[in-house]
Amino acid sequence: MTETTNTETATCIADGPDCTGDVEYRDALSGTGVAHPRCDKHWQDRLDLEDDLRRRYPAHAPADFDPTYAGERWDEDY
Repeated sequence: MTETTNTETATCIADGPDCTGDVEYRDALSGTGVAHPRCDKHWQDRLDLEDDLRRRYPAHAPADFDPTYAGERWDEDY
């Protein structure tokens, strides 16, 4: 049996002059399950974006959210 190895070098999904650090396949944060190659800088940028999104759109409704105001719901279970 012949063992084969993948020698292909991954390129950052946001490839450009500002890429820094190692490029690795990083786990998906969005729930798609698709891992993308990102350099250390762009991975940190993605983590910062995810933190910002979770702050702006938390899993639980804020205390002042009123579903009767506009007929909207905070969660998707309706």
